[in-house]
Amino acid sequence: MEIYSLQKGAPLLCFVSGLRFPKYPSYFFPIYMIYRYNFVWKRKKSFKLIPLPYEAIESLVNEYGSSFNDDIDNVVIIAKSFLDNLSITENCVRIDTKPAHVIGADIPDEIVYISDTLSHNRHVDTAKFTYTSTTQIQQAHEVDLSLISTCFDLSTGLVDRLVKNYFRSPKLVCVNDLISISFKKYAPDYYYTKNSKWHGLKFVYLKCNRLTVNDKLIDYGFCILGETAIKQSANVQSFIPPILKVFVDEKSCIDECPYGLKLYVDKLTRAVRPFLKSYTIKLRPTFLVQGAKGSGKSTVVTTLASSLGLHLFTVTSGEITASVYAQTETKLRHLFFKAKLCTPCLVHIRNFENFGKNNEGLYDDRILSFFGSELDELFTNNNFPLILLCTTDSKEIPAALTRHFLETFEISTPNTAQRVENLQWIIQSQNLTNNANLDEVAEKTHGFVLGDLNALVFYARRRVDSCQVLKQSDFDLALDKMQTNYSQSLGAPKIPKVQWSDVGGLGDVKHEIIRTVNLPLQHPELMRSTGLRRSGILLYGPPGTGKTLIAKAVATECNLCFLSVKGPELLNMYVGQSEQNVREVFEKARDAAPCIIFFDELDSLAPNRGISGDSGGVMDRVVSQLLAEMDGLHGLATVFIIGATNRPDLIDPALLRPGRFDKLLYVGPCTDTESKIGVLKALTRKFRLADDVDLGGIVEICPTNITGADFYGLCSLAWSSSVRRLIETVEDGTLQKSSSDDVIVTLADFRSALAGLKPSIKAEDLVYFEKLQREYSAEARIKNKML
Repeated sequence: MEIYSLQKGAPLLCFVSGLRFPKYPSYFFPIYMIYRYNFVWKRKKSFKLIPLPYEAIESLVNEYGSSFNDDIDNVVIIAKSFLDNLSITENCVRIDTKPAHVIGADIPDEIVYISDTLSHNRHVDTAKFTYTSTTQIQQAHEVDLSLISTCFDLSTGLVDRLVKNYFRSPKLVCVNDLISISFKKYAPDYYYTKNSKWHGLKFVYLKCNRLTVNDKLIDYGFCILGETAIKQSANVQSFIPPILKVFVDEKSCIDECPYGLKLYVDKLTRAVRPFLKSYTIKLRPTFLVQGAKGSGKSTVVTTLASSLGLHLFTVTSGEITASVYAQTETKLRHLFFKAKLCTPCLVHIRNFENFGKNNEGLYDDRILSFFGSELDELFTNNNFPLILLCTTDSKEIPAALTRHFLETFEISTPNTAQRVENLQWIIQSQNLTNNANLDEVAEKTHGFVLGDLNALVFYARRRVDSCQVLKQSDFDLALDKMQTNYSQSLGAPKIPKVQWSDVGGLGDVKHEIIRTVNLPLQHPELMRSTGLRRSGILLYGPPGTGKTLIAKAVATECNLCFLSVKGPELLNMYVGQSEQNVREVFEKARDAAPCIIFFDELDSLAPNRGISGDSGGVMDRVVSQLLAEMDGLHGLATVFIIGATNRPDLIDPALLRPGRFDKLLYVGPCTDTESKIGVLKALTRKFRLADDVDLGGIVEICPTNITGADFYGLCSLAWSSSVRRLIETVEDGTLQKSSSDDVIVTLADFRSALAGLKPSIKAEDLVYFEKLQREYSAEARIKNKML
C-alpha cells in the first residue's frame, strides 16, 4: 500500500512542479526541497555548551575577530569549519529563543564556547542553534537596568562610569539577563586607585528589567549610548554567574580550586547545597573550617562561593572587634545587616579564633552571647540564602562559640599525592613548564601546605631563564632555601644529609637501630595486624660520642623526615604553653609521617616527676603530656622517637617502660682500634692526606678514652695547621696561587694537633657511664624477656 502511494505521489509532485516552475525540469523542485531540508537540519545541529571565563572568551574574540569584539558576554564561539560549510557570516544564533553573536574559531566540532554569564542567563547545557541576521534585531529606544546588590561600596559615580563606558559600543541586551561589566576594563581610573573597599572586585552585575521601542516592550535588542535612553531602577538581589575555571593564557584555563583541595570543596558543597534549594530547613547554615596557616582555607571558601554563584563577603575578626564592648556589638550588627542586603551571600569571617577576645586576650562572655542572638536575626526573613562560614588556624575555640556551628570541617596537612596535585595546579596557574619529577619533590616536602608549595615554586621560578622551564635542580635549591628559612621556627621536618659514611664505628648500635626502624616500614601490614609497635629508642652515653649524628644518619638512610627538638626550647613561661608546644611537635610529626622525632637533652625535658624545683609544676605537666602523646602515636602514623641523653638516671622512669623508650642503647667512646680507624676515615674522607699519614699509627698514639668529638677536634686542628702552612708559602712567594686542592695534611699536622688535645671524658666519668651501661643493660634484658 505504501509503495503504491509513493508511486502515485511522485508523478503528481513532478506534475505540480512542472506547472509551478515551467522554466525548469519537473524533477527540480523535489530535489531542491530535499536540499533545503538537509540545509536546515544541519543548522539545527546540537552542540555541547562549555562556559569559559570572561578573559578566555575575550582572547578568542580578539584572535578571530568580529564586528562585536566588545560584547564578550553575548558571543558564541563555534567551529569555523561548521560555519564555512553553511556560508554564514556576521549573523546571530538563538539559544533558548534569545540571540547571541556567532564567531568561527579553530576549535573542535560538537562543542561551543560561551562565557560564564551567557551560560548563567540561558540555563542550558546543550543547544540547537537557529540563525538570524543582525539586521532583524531592533535597536532599543530605552533600557531599564538594576544594579545587583553586592557587599562592595559602589558609589553612584562609579556605577555611572561603568554603564557609560560599557554602552559606548553597541551591546546586545535581553530582558531578565544579567550584564557583567569588567571593573578593570570599563573603570580603569577607579581600579588602579587600589582602594581597599574595592579589593577583590572583578565584575559589576546589572539586570535588564525592560526594553522598549516606541513605548512597545521587546524581548531583546541593541543598546548604544546616545541612541538608547539608559535608566537605572532600584537595586535587586540575585545569584551571580558561577565561575568554575580561571584564565591562564590564550589556550588554556584551569580549575579555580587547586586539585589537592577539591575534596574539601566537595564536602562543603554537599553541606551548603541543601540550604540553597529549600528555605524550610529549620537549621542555621553556619560552618567552621579549621586548618593551619597557608593550608588553603580562604581558597576553598572563595571556590565554594564562585561555584555556587554566591556573593562573597569577607571580613577578619579584627574588623568587627573593638576595645569597647558596645562598639563590637555595633560592628557585628552592621556586618550582619550588610550581609542581608546582598543575599544570596556567603559571609566569611577570617581568624575566627580571635573573635570575642578583650584587650587582655580573654574571651568576653557578653560578646559570645550577643553573637548567638544576632545569628538568630541573621537567618530570619531572607528572600535569598545566606551562609555563614568562619575559618580559624587554631582548634582552641571555646564551646560557647563552637556550639553555634552546624558542622566543623578540618583541612589537614596534604599527603604526598595531594602535594603532587597542588604542585601541578600551581605550575599550570603560573603558565610554567615543568621538567622535574614532582613525585620526588613531594616526597621531600612532608608537612608542606598550599602556601608552602606556592613559596617553593616562587623560589624555584626565580632561578629559571626566560623559557620558564622548571628543572629538578631548581626545586632542590629552592627547598634548601626554604628549609634554611624555616629552621628558625620550631618543627620544620626535613630529611638531613648525613650518610652512614659520616659515622665511624658504632656498628652494633647502627645495626640495632636500623632493625627497629626498617621493620615497620618494610612490613607495615604485619605490624598493623597485631597493633604492637616498638617505636622508642633512647641513646645514652658520654657527650661527644655521636648520638645526634646516628639519629640523623638513620633518617637519611631510611628516607624519613627528621624533626630535631632540643629539650629546653619547648619550655615556655606561660601556663599551658609548654604542653601546647609538645602537642604541636607530635602533630607536625604525624603530618610529616613517616618521620623521626629526635629529642636531644631529654633529661632536661622529662626529669623525674615530683622532684622538680619549679613551683607551678610545669615540668610534671610536660612529662605527663609527653607520655600521653607517645601513647597516642600507636596505630595513627609511622612516627619513630629517638631520645639522647647523658644522664638516663635523671629521666622519669615512666618513659623507660615498654611501649615508650623501651630500647636503651649505650653509645660510648670507641674502645677497639678498628672502630677508631673507622671514625678517622669518616672524618678525613674529604682530606688530601700525605703519603706519610697512617691512620692506624695516629690511633695508637691517641689516648684510650678519646671520643668521636675529640677525633673531630683533632682533624680540625690538623686541617687548620696545614692551611696555615699553605698560606705561609703563598706569602713567601713560593706559591703564586692556592686553592683548597693544595691543602695536604701531613703526619706532622696530626702530631701538632694531638699535642694540644685533651680528652673530653675523664677516667672517672668513663667508669660512671660504664656502670650505667651495666645497670640499664640488665634492665633492658629483663624488659625484653617480659615482651
